This record gives sequence, C-alpha cells and structure tokens, in this order.
Amino acid sequence: MKLLIKLKKLAIVALFILLYSCANITEEIYLNADGSGEYIVYTDVISSTRSMMLGMMGSLYPDASADSLRQIVDAQIWEQFPAEVDSIMDFSSRIPDSIRNDPDQMKYVEKMVMFMKGSRKDGYLNSGMRFDFSSVEELQNFNDFMSQNQTGASNGMGMELPNMKVKYAFDGSTFSRTAVIEDLIEMSDSTLMMMGELLKGSKSRLKLHLPKKVKNASKGQLVGIVGKDVTYEFDLIKVVSGDQSSDIKVKF
Repeated sequence: MKLLIKLKKLAIVALFILLYSCANITEEIYLNADGSGEYIVYTDVISSTRSMMLGMMGSLYPDASADSLRQIVDAQIWEQFPAEVDSIMDFSSRIPDSIRNDPDQMKYVEKMVMFMKGSRKDGYLNSGMRFDFSSVEELQNFNDFMSQNQTGASNGMGMELPNMKVKYAFDGSTFSRTAVIEDLIEMSDSTLMMMGELLKGSKSRLKLHLPKKVKNASKGQLVGIVGKDVTYEFDLIKVVSGDQSSDIKVKF
C-alpha cells in the first residue's frame, strides 16, 4: 500500500512533465458528431521506463548484449510496482497556488481525471489523464492550458524541452491537428547525445475514434484505418527536434 501511495504521488508530480516528455505517449480522441468528446493521454510506465533504462545502460555498457540488458532492466522495473493497479488519483493537494487561485485555469483541472491501470500479468501499467470536452474549442483551450503549464519545465533529468503549439480544427466532417515547435532549444552535443539515447525508439501515438466511417486521411505517419478509427505513430525524438511533422487531417 505504501508503494502504491508513493507511485500516485510520483505520477501527480509528473502530470505536466511525463505526458509531454521522455515516454511512449499515446493520445486518444473520441469525437462525437456535435464536436464534444473525450481526450485521453497516457504512457505505459513499464515500456517508458524500460526504454529510458535501456538507453542509459546501453551507454554505460556498450559491449553488453541487448537481451542481457533487457533481462536486468525488466527484473528491476517489476520489483518497483504492485502486481495489479486500477486506481483514480486525487491530485488536488499538488495543484500549484498559481493555478488554484485562477478560476480560468481551475475549470480545466476540475474536469481532469488522473488514473493508473495495468498489471504484471498484462505486461503494462498505464498512467495518464482523461478530459471530457463539450466542443473542439474547449479541447483546444485545454491543450493550451496544458502547454502553458508545461513550458519551461524540465523532464526531471535537467533537459528543458521545446514548447509545441497544437491547433485543432473541426467543421463537422473533417478533423485536423497541426503542431509547430515554437522555440527550438539550443543544446550541447552531450545533451543531444543523452536525449537521443533516452528517447531511442520512443513513439508518440495518436488514435482518433470518429463518429462516422473514415473517407480519407493524411498519409504522413499513418499506421492504419479501421472503420471509424485512425491511428498515427510518430518518432518522438524527431518530433521534439522538429525533424518530423505530427500534423494530421481526417475526413469522414
């Protein structure tokens, strides 16, 4: 129980960092015909931690085999987690006063639901957040709120991440998202090398669940279309460095 409480606290502290930094991130948008819907963003703590640890250990032990490193890493990871977790987290005590005292920001916080769900048997432990929106405009405003509170944050390893400006658009039959890196951060060669190792193989996924069958979708980084669902996958290091676009457009 103490370990679970500790995990919850760590997840709360990382709210504006983990989901927008060094992790395998999945975003899901459930869109209704009237523009309302649900936004979910989460990361598998297990795979994300594994990726980062393998990156670091690969740098420290370049002669070790990938299989041996993975066995060591997996054993260490699962020692730190309960066998099964299905929990909603109360993060009210962790909200900064700058947000708590601002009604315009608190209206978004009050609609956020943080969760952790997964098990050792299933091989994953998702940590993330859900947000119900009444319109795509509200989704846009929420994203702006999250971006503003992430700006200037480090990812916990002393590396500041660039700010990404995301714009959503919906006209009743077409949904689009554009994302632009506003200010690329200058980094030393050693920092770039470290980031490259930590983000090696990390992906950012976007899954759209639309109200009607998809007619066509932009091809860049498209994984597949199944009925009303569309999935895109991006290389996180390329997105963060500005080398890969994560813009999408889907007509249904």
